[in-house]
Amino acid sequence: MPVTNSAYLPLWWVWPSVLVMSLGIYGLVRGIGWAIRMFNPTKNAFTISASQKTFRFVLTKRGTYEIGCVRPNQFSYFQVPKVALVVRLLPMGSGQEQWLHAGGASGVKRTNMSGETTMRIGTFEAYERGEYELLNPDAGQFKPGDKLSIMPNTGFRTVLLVLVLIVSGFATIGGLMVGILALAGR
Repeated sequence: MPVTNSAYLPLWWVWPSVLVMSLGIYGLVRGIGWAIRMFNPTKNAFTISASQKTFRFVLTKRGTYEIGCVRPNQFSYFQVPKVALVVRLLPMGSGQEQWLHAGGASGVKRTNMSGETTMRIGTFEAYERGEYELLNPDAGQFKPGDKLSIMPNTGFRTVLLVLVLIVSGFATIGGLMVGILALAGR
């Protein structure tokens, strides 16, 4: 009876490992594209100087939106000034007013490649499409260079994105390693 060395993977494992690696690369490319679209949306996203006391903007889609404080050259958590922001639907007198109280680190932080860190202040609900107004009566509390960003809320989609990137990364690396081992066992 011939003795076989079981330390080698059979050669036919190359094709499934190439498939897994290809799916992993596809998932990474799609996940990175999803991240770019989610954190840098082209519609319903606004960035203004935090020194502005009022800002009017038009939302074309109903939903949950988040307001964050953006600070340049800040790679770690920072204290958001204790301010109260008001978001209201225009015209004046009709619609909702929502107070967002900032102060401390909310725990939700994003840093982009240019070194800008965004700390989420809070979220508000846009029940109708239309013109909104952001009131920032405590604008003097922010540091020079701070900005306020308004964008669609990312919510649990961030967790899904991280999971997609992790699984895709493991599939890419695992498929590559298994394919190399199968080829080396030839």
